[in-house]
Amino acid sequence: MEEQIPAPHNNLFGFESCRKNLWGIDLIRELGCELIYSLKSRDIIVFDGEIEKLRSELLILFDNLDIIKLHTIYDKDFIEFRVRNALEMIKVVLKEKDKVGIAIW
Repeated sequence: MEEQIPAPHNNLFGFESCRKNLWGIDLIRELGCELIYSLKSRDIIVFDGEIEKLRSELLILFDNLDIIKLHTIYDKDFIEFRVRNALEMIKVVLKEKDKVGIAIW
């Protein structure tokens, strides 16, 4: 399914250091992104209705890119590209959501 993600996007959500320095910062939790914040300490594996919850959290991130960049060492383009990667993967997965899920690690 990863091959169905349109270029220039891919299946990457960041580096290992992003778990704590980006997705695991307090601001992410304060924005209401519980699943994404949980990357600080564990992998995310979602199926069914949780896929839509993850999508909603990614849209929150997308709407708050400017403030997120102020709280991290990453620039807006870096963050936006990773969020778009995940959103593109969700588009692919939603076509067959009864058969697959999403894992982010």
